[in-house]
Amino acid sequence: MDTCNRPSWDHFWFVQAMMYSTRGTCDRLRTACIIVKDKRLVGAGYNGSPKGAPHCDDDDVGHLIIDNHCERTLHGEENAIINTERANLVGATAYTIGTPCIRCAKLLVNAGVLEVKYLGTYENSRGKEYIDQLSKQSGVRFTPCSVDPKDLLTEAIGRLSDRGGLLTER
Repeated sequence: MDTCNRPSWDHFWFVQAMMYSTRGTCDRLRTACIIVKDKRLVGAGYNGSPKGAPHCDDDDVGHLIIDNHCERTLHGEENAIINTERANLVGATAYTIGTPCIRCAKLLVNAGVLEVKYLGTYENSRGKEYIDQLSKQSGVRFTPCSVDPKDLLTEAIGRLSDRGGLLTER
């Protein structure tokens, strides 16, 4: 927090990514990715099925499991790239929930993202053991953030409860 009791930029962006993840449609991991450039949100995506296709969360459909991975949805990173103008990806920072899989890591690198910050780990993330190697080869920083997501939400609720905040008693 700064002297005005505002969250740091990283905390602020991770809370945004957490909110986007609530729209995710795969209960194996509801995830999201937001793209930030020059302290501005320029794109976002959450994990969800392609347009018009059924969702994992639909009772009559379920997951599409291939090699212990659900392939029914696009990952949050993929949707964020699709939803962001190309020029805004170049030089941007991606904030994502969970360890990115190697496919998404490669897509972010090729899109021109300079840094990927991820909150928490996803133990089933395919190819995550190659991310350090990709980082060294590409020059893109992959930064795990160890802050507790509950602490981020508590911090946000605290700020909203301060004078002038939405949760302040009137």
